[in-house]
Amino acid sequence: MKITRVINNNTVATVANKKEIILMGSGIGFQKKPGDTVEVKKIEKVYQIRDRFFQKYEQIFRHIEPGVFKLVEQIQEYAEKELACTLSPQFVFALADHISFAVERQKKQEPLPNLMLQEIKLLYNREYQIGRYGKQLVEKEMGISLPEDEAGYFALHIVNTRMGEPSVDVNNILVLTNGILQILEAEMGIHCREDDFEYSRFLTHLKFLARRIFNQEQVQFGIMEGLYPGLLAREPKLEEIIEKIKNFISETFDYDISEEEAAYLAMHILRIRGQ
Repeated sequence: MKITRVINNNTVATVANKKEIILMGSGIGFQKKPGDTVEVKKIEKVYQIRDRFFQKYEQIFRHIEPGVFKLVEQIQEYAEKELACTLSPQFVFALADHISFAVERQKKQEPLPNLMLQEIKLLYNREYQIGRYGKQLVEKEMGISLPEDEAGYFALHIVNTRMGEPSVDVNNILVLTNGILQILEAEMGIHCREDDFEYSRFLTHLKFLARRIFNQEQVQFGIMEGLYPGLLAREPKLEEIIEKIKNFISETFDYDISEEEAAYLAMHILRIRGQ
């Protein structure tokens, strides 16, 4: 194999099976130039990248140390084992880029607050726990302390790159969830509790509601018909709160929830209240 581009001392590009690939290894690009033969014994990692992403990822390789990629690979291996899933190749580049800038920001004492951290912990707790593992790994290997916010950001990278999962916009799910929780807190004094089973069920329902909203689907469950008036009668403020939630969803996502969906929301809210 011939080197087509030298990205840095530890990274080069070459062509295999008519596709450009990136090779990483300690010193693989040192004192090399295009046309030189690749030293196969120095290859530690091979990355095949889609053409349209090649220039973007080439820039990532230029400014990130190989050690960061090794850390990300450990996090990926742990995540795939814990979640029994496969993460897309994009995960390595996206998280390596994020870690590099997170460390740089921390050294400059310029942290980036994660405004959705609480929602991430509630909606994607397993991914968040893996994010905590990743954060601790980075801290140990790079000798730096990172804020808890970073565990949340790591979790989002995992959620966004899980292969074989239905396509979702995680940011929109967080916006939806946060908006509904704010209404419940303001109107009924309901606060999130990570250890509350009913609260956990409610959040799971919101995730499925979000998928229906973003796919513009109206699902009729067929088992809540006629129950909505009775549910509303159990809590004087419930109808007003459901209307606020419906207006929030309509104005933010241009989606009108059905009466049956509203009944499910009412049922979950009553359960959280212990009614």
